[in-house]
Amino acid sequence: MKLSTMNYLMTALVTTSLLSACGKGFESVSPSSLTGQNDNASQGTGTPPPKGPSEFDKLDMSSYVSGGNYDNEQVLALDKANNALLLFLPIPGAFTSFNLDVPEMKGVKITTVLDSQQKARVAVSIPLRLVVKDKVTTLPTASTLPGGRPLPMMPSGEYPSLGLAINAGGDNKVYLYVGVNAVGVFVESGFFPEYLGITAPIKNKAGTRTLGYFTIVPKQGQNKGGLFLSFLMPKDLATIIDNHLSGIIN
Repeated sequence: MKLSTMNYLMTALVTTSLLSACGKGFESVSPSSLTGQNDNASQGTGTPPPKGPSEFDKLDMSSYVSGGNYDNEQVLALDKANNALLLFLPIPGAFTSFNLDVPEMKGVKITTVLDSQQKARVAVSIPLRLVVKDKVTTLPTASTLPGGRPLPMMPSGEYPSLGLAINAGGDNKVYLYVGVNAVGVFVESGFFPEYLGITAPIKNKAGTRTLGYFTIVPKQGQNKGGLFLSFLMPKDLATIIDNHLSGIIN
C-alpha cells in the first residue's frame, strides 16, 4: 500500500513538472528567438536613429563682391530663421533712418543700417517663397531701370517692380525687381558720375560659385546712376529651398 502510494505520488510529481516545463517553454518561444531578431525592432517600436542636418540646414549663401571698388563687400545672406533672402547695398552719401514693410510685396522688409565700419547700407529681406514659388502679381512689371536703361546682368523679361524713396528730401531711391529665381535691387543716387560703369561677380564665401553681379550704374543724361545688385538663383539651390518650403507651413 505504501509502495503504491509512493509510486502514485512520484508519477504525479513527474507529470506536473513536465507540464510546467512544457508550458513555460511554449510561452518563451517566438519567431524572433528563432531568427535572432529583437521583437521590438521587428515591430518597429525601437527608437529611430537621429536625423542629421538637412540640405537646407547646411546651405550657406553668404556672398561677397569679387573685385572692383566694393571688393569683399557682403551683399547676400540667407535668413534661415525667417526663410528669407537678405540683400545688402551700400548707400552713397548721407541718409536718414528708414524701416518699412512693403504691403505690395507681402513679407518684404526694407531698412537702413550701419555696418561694423559705420557705413550706411540698405538691407532688403525677401521671403524665399517669392523667389522660388509665388509670383508677385499686384505690381506693375518692368524690364528696365528708371529712364529705360536695361537691367544689368538680369535675365531678359519683365519683373514685378517697386520704387521707394529711402530718405525724405534726398535723392536716393531703392527699386526692387522680383522674379522666379532672380532678384534685382537698384539704389539710385546722384553720387555717381557719367561713364563710371563697372560690373563685378558676386561669389560665395569659398569663391567657387557666382550667385549674381554687382554693377556701378553711371549717370546717363537726366537719369541718375547708382548701384545694382542682381541675384540669380542656381537650379540646385532653388531645388533645396523649394523642398524645404514644401515641408513647412507658410
